[in-house]
Amino acid sequence: MNSVPLSLQDAFNLSVSYWESHIGCTKGGSPYNFGEKGYYSFLSSAGKALGNSTKNGDYMAVLKAVDFMQNKPPEPFVIFLPGMGSHPPYGAPQDYFNMYTAEQVHEHAPLRPPMQPNKPKYHKGIISYRELDGFNQTFFDQINAIYLGRVSYVDWIFGQLLDGIEKSPMSNNTAVFVSSDHGDFAGDYHLVEKWPGGMDDILTRVPLLARIPGGKEGHIVAEPVNTFDIMATMADMAKVNISYINFARSFLKQLNGAAGNASRTVYSEGGYFYHQEFEPYDPEQEATYKDPHNLYYPRGREEVEEGCPRAVMAKTVDYKLVYRPDGVSELYDLNADKRELSNLYGNSTYATVQNNMLMDMLKWMVTTGDVTPLHEDPRGLPKPPPH
Repeated sequence: MNSVPLSLQDAFNLSVSYWESHIGCTKGGSPYNFGEKGYYSFLSSAGKALGNSTKNGDYMAVLKAVDFMQNKPPEPFVIFLPGMGSHPPYGAPQDYFNMYTAEQVHEHAPLRPPMQPNKPKYHKGIISYRELDGFNQTFFDQINAIYLGRVSYVDWIFGQLLDGIEKSPMSNNTAVFVSSDHGDFAGDYHLVEKWPGGMDDILTRVPLLARIPGGKEGHIVAEPVNTFDIMATMADMAKVNISYINFARSFLKQLNGAAGNASRTVYSEGGYFYHQEFEPYDPEQEATYKDPHNLYYPRGREEVEEGCPRAVMAKTVDYKLVYRPDGVSELYDLNADKRELSNLYGNSTYATVQNNMLMDMLKWMVTTGDVTPLHEDPRGLPKPPPH
């Protein structure tokens, strides 16, 4: 993305978007038959193809992007590569499937234990609805090992993209950002996949890597940012004027070596309250959640039968608060409990921290909840009905 002064309208008019359906990677089927415990675990087997095969959609998309950049593309441009990443089912190309073992996970990166006290009820619900009870720790360590293999595959694909950019004429004026829309339990707490109202660290704390021309190499920013900030940073670099009100913040200074904002609070929201919000009630997804053979069938049942309360998360460098008006709220001391195992919500020792964060969350909701448009809708008011 090169630095050309543009208005937001100019940037939109110069963009061309299309979808070629290059996504995902090869993996095998489930080792469990329908009706067996483990069928809903998302556990898969190795794919028949290697990681460098063009049968892998995520890799194919990168090859197309590199080819585009190496053949004098029109400028400015933005390429969005929405890969499948390490999303379940837990499988991987042949040469990445057994890259790590359950024993290595258990020894070097032990998973969070299940059934921790004062956790939201989906911590028990996912185990029950997906019939994951009865499996030992090695089973979940194996899921995580395969997941890590997929993460390594994503890393390799990203490296192929960077190598391609370096070999192109665009290497000195192209910025690259990589992140994720969410994380995954991948065996932590004996859980799999994700939960729409879950604010667990492994779901909401996602990677963010950036490479910009002239940026500070190897610089790590410890202070929190939002994924929405990527948009603001790209616009800041390209000098695109965003005229509408938004709450993203550019982190361009951090990419050039500055520290982040140590006093910042970042937020995340999820969950459902009204009937039409639930995915199983979405007409386009209804068939998915009604089919017992579909791996998402248990989640749909749990959402409808047990609920998926709305949640708002506020996170600082030191603390994390998750407020659920209709469910279990959470508070964690991130200095003493980085793995978020001890829920301190309601603990009198942390009453001041809890109340201050709740008030800050209320202020954030009030100041960002409704913004009057800057421009009148060109369609005007509707015509009055005929008499």
